[in-house]
Amino acid sequence: MFELHEQKMLSPIPQVHPLQGNPLAAGLKLLPVKGTSLVAEEIGLKHATAVVTYDDGERQRVPHPYLGDLLLYIQPQGSDPYAVNWTVKLNAMDFDEVARGSLKSLAKQKENREKARLRHALEEIYYHSAGIRTVRVSRDLLDPVLVANLDLLYGYHDREISLESNLLEDFSHDIEDCVTQGRPVASVALMYGQRWGRRDLFLTKIYKDIWERKLPVSLFDPILIDHPLVTDAPDVLRVYSSLFAGLPE
Repeated sequence: MFELHEQKMLSPIPQVHPLQGNPLAAGLKLLPVKGTSLVAEEIGLKHATAVVTYDDGERQRVPHPYLGDLLLYIQPQGSDPYAVNWTVKLNAMDFDEVARGSLKSLAKQKENREKARLRHALEEIYYHSAGIRTVRVSRDLLDPVLVANLDLLYGYHDREISLESNLLEDFSHDIEDCVTQGRPVASVALMYGQRWGRRDLFLTKIYKDIWERKLPVSLFDPILIDHPLVTDAPDVLRVYSSLFAGLPE
């Protein structure tokens, strides 16, 4: 993945493909996206609107843009780039009904389910018109240990480490040996901390190396640095490769 757009606006009017103009997509024939206004008309959805006041005082009701969650830009090695749209919920059942957890009558529940169906159909058809696949992603789709590990690692991934690069390279080499030999990596961080100070930075480096996949540690087993780390596990991106796949050709 070479780019990620959060809260991507869905254009009410026809628009060029999201990859249009990207140097990596030069020479590709990219289909435009349908405007959401046209898609809404096709599926029988009343499009959201807003009132715009112009400089001359004129007021006009216009289509209000919808927002997507995540648009991923991916280029496998040796292949053309493509985009995948992720629509994200906490729970898979949340895709089936607007405000699913709220107390409501059966009639309101039916109405909210239809709203959810049409809203998701709008987004899927919008992107499909440009050859972009939409994937429904929810936390309960993922292994809970993986989720806990990613939550832990993400808290460290962008922390600054104010130590010399040569020292950090030596440390990374030592913890890699430690993992290979089945010894807890925390002991290495303690040893370096005693000698150089700032034990917290060495601990941070362990988590950053795992996040950056410099350490071949299993993300499907608890990451406990005071215990030997598990290395014999499938690669996360292979296990969940379907989440990143484009439309079949």
